Amino acid sequence: MRLSIVSDEISRDFTEAIEFGIEWGIRDFEIRYLKSGRAPFISNDEILNLIKKKEERGVDISVISPGLFQISLKDEVQLKLQIEDHIYESFRFAEKLETRNVIIFGFKRYSKEPQTNYIQVVHILGRMAALAERYGFNLLLENYPSTWADTGANTAMILDDVNSKNLMANWDPANARWSGEIPYPYGYLAIRKHVFSIHVKDLRERKNLEPEIVVVGEGDIDWGGQLRAVLTESITRYITIETHCKPLIENSQRNLLNIMDLLENIELDEKCINK
Repeated sequence: MRLSIVSDEISRDFTEAIEFGIEWGIRDFEIRYLKSGRAPFISNDEILNLIKKKEERGVDISVISPGLFQISLKDEVQLKLQIEDHIYESFRFAEKLETRNVIIFGFKRYSKEPQTNYIQVVHILGRMAALAERYGFNLLLENYPSTWADTGANTAMILDDVNSKNLMANWDPANARWSGEIPYPYGYLAIRKHVFSIHVKDLRERKNLEPEIVVVGEGDIDWGGQLRAVLTESITRYITIETHCKPLIENSQRNLLNIMDLLENIELDEKCINK
């Protein structure tokens, strides 16, 4: 298991992001936004610079997140475009960066959407998983509020119904909490056999207000229990920092230090137990 960070949670300037990351001891980066846009639709010059800096500094790209299927099934134009074009563009972009891992989402739900649309969601994601298998990629379904894959339980249900080794989970406990689920232990118990990667940020409930994203350890997520479970399962490939609270550079470093402290304490506890 490797520790990663979403590069634009430090800076949309990839050169700046990796310099901070390397200084902090991180060598793996998830690519989402760069200066010219969201992957894979960024300028050719920026792609070339990204590849050059990646090779010069000896870092790896863990995952790309092109935002695929953050749309509703009613958006037929975008749906056709993403199925017939954007998925292939994402594969080509990932291949250039020497990663096989692509995050996708589970379609926004709209008001009074019939439950029968779930069948269409599973069908489309099954087709995408078949494409991923054909071309040698992994699709990672991220749970996200107001989508069919919002909680750990609902995401696991989709993954079970698609039943493809090329469609796994990018588990986000804070997103699950925002969606009304207790992410650890309940959401994780549902999704644990599918978890390929995990996004790390924290969330604090606020009375009569939307939840607030905060530094790890300052919110409501049981990150100690969650990380202990992830280490015990030994299935997850990446633990990825997704800070989401400003100031980004300062809070990204604080998140990293807090995560490392949690992991160190878990290792010490395990050593004491095994004595």
